[in-house]
Amino acid sequence: MSSDSLRRARILVAVVVVGLLGGTAAAFALTEQLKLERSPVYRTHVGKLLGPDCRSLNCPKRIPIRFVLRKPETLTVTIVDSNDRVVRTLLSRTPRAKGVQKFRWDGRDDSGRVVPAGTYKPRLHLARDHRTILMPNPIHVDTSAPQVSVVSVKPRVFSPDGDGRSDLVRIRVRTSQPARALLFVDGQLRVRLKRFGGAGSLRWFGAGFPAGRYRLVVRAVDRAGNLSAPVKAGVVRIRFVSVRPHVLHAKAGAKVGFRVRTDARRFHWRLGNGGGFSRPGLLVLRAPAAGRYVLHVTVNGHMTTSLLIVSGP
Repeated sequence: MSSDSLRRARILVAVVVVGLLGGTAAAFALTEQLKLERSPVYRTHVGKLLGPDCRSLNCPKRIPIRFVLRKPETLTVTIVDSNDRVVRTLLSRTPRAKGVQKFRWDGRDDSGRVVPAGTYKPRLHLARDHRTILMPNPIHVDTSAPQVSVVSVKPRVFSPDGDGRSDLVRIRVRTSQPARALLFVDGQLRVRLKRFGGAGSLRWFGAGFPAGRYRLVVRAVDRAGNLSAPVKAGVVRIRFVSVRPHVLHAKAGAKVGFRVRTDARRFHWRLGNGGGFSRPGLLVLRAPAAGRYVLHVTVNGHMTTSLLIVSGP
């Protein structure tokens, strides 16, 4: 190769290298400029979980969508599904001043129907800036109610008198998904578990309730507010003390027996001029002179009675 050809080749290589360096520098400068360019939308906040069919008071029936516009815009706000299809238009080509923008979505489409369970995202179109921004915050729509089952109810008879013996009833439940169990007593909500889980124990103390029979029903509510169908848990009985029979006929001087039921270790009884303490079970007494007498049985401030009718010998 001649010296002139070699010189021209070197010059060509130098030109190519300079061109490549210049292109790289330009690309780097453009990238840095894009990095430094501030987004027209910032301080975004979108709720994460939505239960459109929820029935409880504290469930998320409407999801918040909030962001800040850096400058005035003609704004369109839509909700799109996982396939980028628009299911709901919250705002259409409307001039908005810069600053905080607040919207809410109730989990329904433009026809008013609840959307299928799945993941959705807010999408913004800024007409003046010729930009469309898909907010990265996913909204999970949950429309499936949990299922609840009753594992056990113990005891079926209890006495909420504070003596530490059978003072409450425990209802153990399981749920098909993390949920909060609820206990209804005669149709009224009485106990609510604080934590969401797949199993739990509802404890009803029955404080302030009189002796009697009570119907129990359990339900469960998930984090989206979906409420399960009611499940019967049977009947429990509050019994402080009971005496049988209610009425007893006897001859004067004869032995009589009353069956006393209570979970207390002992009870106090009074019949005519007599009285004392005894343990639960059969209370055997001697019938006094002819007449009508009321047997009073008292346990921890709770009293019941039975009638004894005594005839002559």
